[in-house]
Amino acid sequence: MSSSFKQHSDFKQLNDDDIPIIAGSDSVKETAIVVTAEPPADSFDDAPGRFSWNPYDWYLDLKKEYDEFTWEMDERKRVLLRAVFGEGLVTFLFLFIVEATAVNNGRQENPENLVLSAISTALCSVALIYSFADVSGAHFNPAVTFATIVTGKVSLKKGLMFIGIQLLAAILASSFLMIVFPHPMQGSYRDIPSSVLVNLNPGVPLVHGFFMEVILTFVLVYVIFATAFDTVDTSNKVKVAGASKDSEAGKNLTIYTTSGNTKAGFAPIAIGFTLGFLCLIGGSVSGGAFNPARVFGPAVLTGNFSNNWVYWVGDFLGAALAGWTQSLFAHEAVQNSHAVGTKNN
Repeated sequence: MSSSFKQHSDFKQLNDDDIPIIAGSDSVKETAIVVTAEPPADSFDDAPGRFSWNPYDWYLDLKKEYDEFTWEMDERKRVLLRAVFGEGLVTFLFLFIVEATAVNNGRQENPENLVLSAISTALCSVALIYSFADVSGAHFNPAVTFATIVTGKVSLKKGLMFIGIQLLAAILASSFLMIVFPHPMQGSYRDIPSSVLVNLNPGVPLVHGFFMEVILTFVLVYVIFATAFDTVDTSNKVKVAGASKDSEAGKNLTIYTTSGNTKAGFAPIAIGFTLGFLCLIGGSVSGGAFNPARVFGPAVLTGNFSNNWVYWVGDFLGAALAGWTQSLFAHEAVQNSHAVGTKNN
């Protein structure tokens, strides 16, 4: 029996000739309705696709945002603000834990070696990424955010908002150290942020410090993109980006593959371990920051911005190179979508 329904824009009514005939069955004379999936008009995905290096395009994008801005709170703004303030909180917590570990260690009679800092950084980053990945992505690093901008994973507006809140959180995290730790017996509270100030080690040439930050940030961002952003077909059939449809490229070259779900599920652990072992590498040269926010907070409170450009230019360069390089080896995202057909009987 045919059922009546109210015509809707999401439904498409077909004629008899449009209905496929299954072998061995009689011709279907009833009307069929095919439900087509269409993206909602107010999609929350603000990724712009390919990033433009033309500053005029940046101006046009920001001008459009300004012209369309209203104080009315809708769902898109709510989601964006949730992400921005979530990014601020995770950045505050991460930097506070990392810096508090250094301050607390320095107050011991027999300070531990740098392994303590590496363990603390690794463990706290795993916990925080698992906690905030679904809120903001848990960048807690302007270099990571910059890489997502230039590779088209987030919009320029959202990226700038993230970097702004990260820098504010960096200042608050360094300031909070003076609330939870008493000042040294022979010193002042100003000595606390000074104790976590990041700078090149004495006698280290700028070029060595610069390229140390480039390579450390490159490793970090490459791992982040490869584990948190890269998608593998859940059927475990590796599809090589750029290969032709009938190409055998890549066949029998992969020893171990993971599905998109399992790979992303272990991303916080991979990223945390990466942050941990990177702490063991560059400390004697550049201080091992690979995060401009880690440098920015103590620099603001102490007024010492010596060599700060190394951590901005070097980290941003390493992050951008990592994002572009990983895209060359990335798997193509595979998504199967089917129209749902219903027939009236």
